[in-house]
Amino acid sequence: MASLRNLTLKDLDSLVRWRNDPSVNRHLADRLRSIEEAEKWFHKAKSSRTVWLKAITDKGQTVGYATVESVDEENRKCELALVIGEADRWGNGIGAFVLNKMLEYAFEVLHMHRVWAVVARGNERSERLLRKAGFLQEGVLREAIIIGSEYTDLLSFSILEDEFRTRKNPS
Repeated sequence: MASLRNLTLKDLDSLVRWRNDPSVNRHLADRLRSIEEAEKWFHKAKSSRTVWLKAITDKGQTVGYATVESVDEENRKCELALVIGEADRWGNGIGAFVLNKMLEYAFEVLHMHRVWAVVARGNERSERLLRKAGFLQEGVLREAIIIGSEYTDLLSFSILEDEFRTRKNPS
């Protein structure tokens, strides 16, 4: 059974391993590739009172991480991101479980109106996960990030609080 706990400095070795694994990073921006980059990112995130930074565990093993970040309290919006780094855990419902917990945090704790996420073009698994959770594709950020040595489009998705509440509590 998957669960979440606070991400710690001890988790960063796994995070860097995943970010350097071609099977995992083929849809991720070229960042957090060194322990120094990961530590800088971790300390910046932990210094924010609104960033939600969790390790994803399954059967006692850390298998990924998730963030709720870019919190804009004035406009009540934030961004979600999650990475399942252990390929043998893909397709087991962990992503859906984590995404639901992230949405609950964003809408029920932070009281956001809009939650968004971006997915690199070609990351069909992540696209399906977002669509299944009720996200709608809003558009394309053309050649927005570099993956490998090539510019890659990002697909922008969002879900609004009323859409989340309707999906969570259908009439």
